[in-house]
Amino acid sequence: MEFDLRDLITIMAIVASTIVTFLGTKHSLKEYVRDKVDALKDKVHLQEIEIEKLKGRDENQQQIIKMFQSQILDHLPKIYEIISNNKKIK
Repeated sequence: MEFDLRDLITIMAIVASTIVTFLGTKHSLKEYVRDKVDALKDKVHLQEIEIEKLKGRDENQQQIIKMFQSQILDHLPKIYEIISNNKKIK
């Protein structure tokens, strides 16, 4: 079994194309993964910003509820009395 020049060139071409394909795929996969990681980081950052906005809204709502409770709950017995008196009069 002899290898002449034509066979060696063919084998070397196959090996070279395999190596080039491997390295090219590896490089493109790295870029793809890096781009996906960057996109996911951006999405996570946007979600964190949205969570902060929602926390702020929740805190504002809680303050409003506390103010409402402190101002209205003291007057509820009087309001019920007025309502019951109005119903009796009618």
